[in-house]
Amino acid sequence: MKRFIKHMHLCTIRPLGTLRSLAKSRRGAVMPIVGLASMAIFGAAGIAVDMGRVQIVNSRLQNSIDAAGLAAGSVISTEDPESVVTKYFNANYPSGYMGATINPLVTTPLDENTRLRVQATGTVPTTFMKLFGIPSVAVSASTEITIAQKGLELVLIIDVTGSMTSSSGVTGVSKLQAAKDASKQLLNVLYGADNTSENLWVGLVPFSQAVNIGNTRATWVSGDTFNYGPTGWYGCVDAREAAGNDITDITPLLAPFPRYFWPCDGNNGWYGTNTSRTNCSTSSGWGYKSGAGPGTHGPNKYCPTPITPLVAEKSTVFTAIDDLQARGNTHVVLGAAWGWRLLSPEWRGLWGGQMDANSLPLAYDEPLMSKAVVLLTDGDNTISNGSRGAYWYLSNGKLGTTNQSAAETEMNTRTTNVCNSMDSNGIVIYTIALGTSFSAESRAMLLGCASKPEFYFEAPSTAALSTIFKKIGDSLANLRISQ
Repeated sequence: MKRFIKHMHLCTIRPLGTLRSLAKSRRGAVMPIVGLASMAIFGAAGIAVDMGRVQIVNSRLQNSIDAAGLAAGSVISTEDPESVVTKYFNANYPSGYMGATINPLVTTPLDENTRLRVQATGTVPTTFMKLFGIPSVAVSASTEITIAQKGLELVLIIDVTGSMTSSSGVTGVSKLQAAKDASKQLLNVLYGADNTSENLWVGLVPFSQAVNIGNTRATWVSGDTFNYGPTGWYGCVDAREAAGNDITDITPLLAPFPRYFWPCDGNNGWYGTNTSRTNCSTSSGWGYKSGAGPGTHGPNKYCPTPITPLVAEKSTVFTAIDDLQARGNTHVVLGAAWGWRLLSPEWRGLWGGQMDANSLPLAYDEPLMSKAVVLLTDGDNTISNGSRGAYWYLSNGKLGTTNQSAAETEMNTRTTNVCNSMDSNGIVIYTIALGTSFSAESRAMLLGCASKPEFYFEAPSTAALSTIFKKIGDSLANLRISQ
């Protein structure tokens, strides 16, 4: 038995010794393989660390130029985009981040400032890869901002009263001409070089002491027996007195408008028996002064050019802007009310033309659509006994008083009420006080009318209008990253 156990023990020991001998004989060949494998593992880990840092830098770089491009795009018409890009990039990308070196950014405005491209390049130093002769890795990022409009219905409400013929700050440039030029610049911001832009509609409301709805809209006015002479009614209407409808968006189907008619009187002798029109005799003699147009005499005296309903073509609005003429007194409340009526869906199907063809105005809550007005005036609401407007003469008491100060305060209150109605329906309101002929009350009214305090602008001189309208254009533009 002992002999058997001893034999077994010897049989067990011999194979183990053989293995030890084999390991000793091959150790010289295995160690180089283990070394190479270790180097590969450590190298791969090092490359992973380096490339991870590169990826982090690339991500931060992309986010930073996206933010910088959006910031520059929002003011592309009024500020130098390169300086804005640099400012916002530096605010979002810390200097020396991850040890990277970033080259100067390349900022390129495109297509009449309707696109902005920003490109960034640089290098990230390596830690492990430099052991293999790669001291740095290049990084780059680019973004393109498109200044593209969401759907927008926009109405320009422009004061065309007689005081707009005067200059303010720039010799030889009237306030009206400056307003025309600036309005076109705003439209150029929105349209770019194109004549139309998808879902962009623009209308124009000129106002003085009345607003002209167009003489083709006779169904909107109440019956009367006014004698306008050989050329007829030009299209201006009075304010609706009953139930406060001078400042509502109730349609003319329910509350028609009185036709504007300035009778022959001491302030407007437009027919008579002598060429000086010192009387209003209906006997044969001088006869009727031409009734059409915003002339200095006649039943349509100081009636401004007609409203331009919402249209798609920039050129159509440009032509309407060019036709503006300055005459008459200031009833801001009328301009505001008619601007609202152009945008109120209650009036859908009434304006004709492109508005009816495209079911405009759209609902207030139409997805991806906005409504906005830009209201410009150069003075206070005024009414007197020397000029017959949509509220007649002051002495007629159409505003509930024959006291001039009280009547003008009432007009301010009604203007504010119209603005509140628009604002409550989501219409964005920008207001501009042009010149220096404003009372503190009127400035407060215009400030209160604006949807935000920053949407109220003061332009003491005509030189400031261009920048203001460009800022409004930038504010209206909707930005998106297109690439």
